[in-house]
Amino acid sequence: MAQHWPELSAALTALVCIWLTVKNKIANWPWGIVSVLLYSWVFWQGKLYASFGLNLLYFFPCCIYGWWYWAKCGPKRDDDLPVRHLSARGNLLWLGITIALSLLIGAPIAYYTQDPTPYMDSLVTGMSIVAQWMQAKKWIENWWYWIALDAVSAFYLFPSQKLYFSAVLYVIFLIVAVRGVVEWRRLLAVETANA
Repeated sequence: MAQHWPELSAALTALVCIWLTVKNKIANWPWGIVSVLLYSWVFWQGKLYASFGLNLLYFFPCCIYGWWYWAKCGPKRDDDLPVRHLSARGNLLWLGITIALSLLIGAPIAYYTQDPTPYMDSLVTGMSIVAQWMQAKKWIENWWYWIALDAVSAFYLFPSQKLYFSAVLYVIFLIVAVRGVVEWRRLLAVETANA
């Protein structure tokens, strides 16, 4: 059981982070930082190198950026950043970026590592990069990316690596992400009505 403590701790802190994000609370970001650092260790140990790199080299700085952006880039520059939609063109652009990232990350991982699922790992990585950026910008579309990658992670990627706490966590994330779409749609409707 001792070898599972880092994974369990990462999962619990991630769950707090995602719930606070659903509730549109800026406190999600410090919880995210702790979770990212713990998951960096877990993924390194699990030989999921794309996920390790994603956490340490992208999520960590993106959490710091998101914390600052939510706090200082709203109309009053006081944790008042509104939820926004992407245009159809913006959605297509980010979908293309996701596909390109997934392929660019997947090829060297498949060639140079023993990652047992290099392209699935890289797809999740590509979706995660885009979803995290969208979340930092408070674009509601971030939830659809989280839903897709949560499903892939929970039902394929993590079970194949025997990361069972994480698989269960990602089922919960999937449910919470659906709730996030509902909550942020409500916030968007209220913000639009008050504009």
